[in-house]
Amino acid sequence: MSSSPRDRLYALLPAVHRTRDEQLGFPLRALLRIVESQVQVLEDDLDTWYANWFVETCEDWVVPYIGALVGTRRPPASGSPGAVRALSPRRDVADAVANRRRKGTAAALEAVALDSSGWPARAVELYRHLVRAQHMRHIRLDRPATLAVRDTLACAQLGGPFDGTPHLLDVRRPNSTETLGLHGIASLALFVWRLRAFPVTRAPAFCIDQRYNRYLVNVLGIDTQLFAPAPRGPAPARVSGPGDVPHPLGREEFEAAITEYYGPGRSLQIWRNAPDDAVPAGQIVVADLTDWRYRPQPGQVVVDPVLGRIAFPADEAPADGVWVSWHYGFPDAMGGGAYRRPVTPVDGRRRYAVGGVDGLGSLTAALQQWRTDKTANRSLHDALIEIHDSADYTESLRIDLDEEDRLEIRAAPGHRPVLRLLNQKANRFDALTVRATAKQPPAGTVADCPPPTARRPRLVLDGLVVSGRSLYVVGEIGEVLLRHCTLVPGWELGHDCRPRWGTEPSVELRRTTARLRVAHSVIGTIVVDQEESMGDPLDIELLDSIVDATAGDLPAVTGPEDRFAHAALTMRRCTVLGDVRVHVLPLAENSIVTGCLHTLRRDTGCLRYSYAPDSHPGPPRYRCVPPPGTVRPRFTSTRYGHPGYCQLHVACDPLISAGAEDGAELGAFHDLYQPHRLSNLLDHLTEYVPLGVEAAVITAT
Repeated sequence: MSSSPRDRLYALLPAVHRTRDEQLGFPLRALLRIVESQVQVLEDDLDTWYANWFVETCEDWVVPYIGALVGTRRPPASGSPGAVRALSPRRDVADAVANRRRKGTAAALEAVALDSSGWPARAVELYRHLVRAQHMRHIRLDRPATLAVRDTLACAQLGGPFDGTPHLLDVRRPNSTETLGLHGIASLALFVWRLRAFPVTRAPAFCIDQRYNRYLVNVLGIDTQLFAPAPRGPAPARVSGPGDVPHPLGREEFEAAITEYYGPGRSLQIWRNAPDDAVPAGQIVVADLTDWRYRPQPGQVVVDPVLGRIAFPADEAPADGVWVSWHYGFPDAMGGGAYRRPVTPVDGRRRYAVGGVDGLGSLTAALQQWRTDKTANRSLHDALIEIHDSADYTESLRIDLDEEDRLEIRAAPGHRPVLRLLNQKANRFDALTVRATAKQPPAGTVADCPPPTARRPRLVLDGLVVSGRSLYVVGEIGEVLLRHCTLVPGWELGHDCRPRWGTEPSVELRRTTARLRVAHSVIGTIVVDQEESMGDPLDIELLDSIVDATAGDLPAVTGPEDRFAHAALTMRRCTVLGDVRVHVLPLAENSIVTGCLHTLRRDTGCLRYSYAPDSHPGPPRYRCVPPPGTVRPRFTSTRYGHPGYCQLHVACDPLISAGAEDGAELGAFHDLYQPHRLSNLLDHLTEYVPLGVEAAVITAT
């Protein structure tokens, strides 16, 4: 009897018929396999129709029909499928009945906000915080009329979403377009958090060289504010508290609830001397370590959650290192991080593990092992190097690629490795060099011609953080793909996130044929050193990424000595901080360029639905944001390392914050569809806010 799933019908036949069929060369089995394929189509169709009865398992096109049965509001019209996915109508439909049963409560408003926009929220009924005159015979101690100035936590939360102090009456409207008046009798504030908290698990801390008992949680050596992660699972059936939303942690809040924010799976956990020697919560002390003046007492481990700093007593400093698990804030899953990202399957590739329990000790060892195996077996051109921890790898790498090589270096799911390219050799260039072994033919000869495009090698970097030096590409290479990577702008950062080498590039394409693709990444300046006489312009494609020149007057994409880069640049949904000087711009859409945009060729290409200052010469424009005299983009921060890096400010002009082709924001965070989320949330509030109450949506981050 055959065990193949294609032979289910054939297996039902009597053995005598199967024996006879085998003697004739299996013609009956071939016929029944054709019938079985059609039976499988019918079974799959029946399974799909059964799944479409339930909103949790149905297809996307069925969700609006189920929503019509329960009377949910339809999302704002948009021609983009991504906007529909971002608004998550499936969750809104699934919780519609439960939310209506709780209509009129603050907890229901928070649930509706999460379902309709995807933003965690906290609803505050502001009339409860008003100062009220009390009868002297019935004094209510839970409603004081003054602020306890000795309560540091209450003072730190003043004016925020968790403010519980008494306020005087404010007659201004909470949703006014001029100035907000929150504390009114019929006022309700809905605070939403746009930033997300991303984890870094068991990563080495950064030791301050001058004092070995002082550390920074960020291995890049910068001050980073800790974030409280949002809890997993369904939303609580109560008003959200500080532990229910992803928000930046203050010193007072962390000190008041150390056991809630310190420990496994929480905002911070520290190990010393060994990755399994965790510091207990009882030893954690919160203090201001701005200038490192606080002196830890014996048995204490001092933490500053605002700056991400750790201090040990001088005589108890860890001798064998410090490891930390912590959370940082960022608008979206971009750059090197431990978040979920799509990974290509291993398939038939040779896989080399680095780090972890059984992996090799370095990337250099993995590359050397691959070259050794490839020498023994010339067919091993397709390789995968996977890093299984969040350690920092201080190496000087040079990747030599032969013809037909396909190499991918990536972080394993759930890890965030950091590659530190330090200046180790005085007589050698220490960049991450990617070099093709195929030699250029001598001028005027036809022998030893360069490899065709199909045989040129390909390199993929996925999920890595690279600091210290640039990525240097040279030779006959087909493609270099940077996916979910961070090439630290300015190479290295000071503790205040200022770049130390702001004029240095992150990617250098020197005398190469490589096509550069950057997707969902953060990088610095791109330099293309290619003469026009060498051939066609190099293809550079930027998708959903940030290119940061570290200063507004520096070039972000350029040639050597600020000449025009001999490249054809394509940008989709990107934010470029700096000038762009390229040969031709075939297409740029839904993007922001803060500096001047110059192209040598103006007879081709297009800049559409984007922002760029008027410059001459520049590419043709189509429905772009008006000249900078009217509006300019406003960012929460333009310094890498800050939580709101390249996030459009809430006060940014709608021509930019909703100026994309599909009504989304311009720039690298286009696919968050924040204007659509806000519009959908406001539409839902009209149904769930009590009659006579004026509600305002306030962005907390």
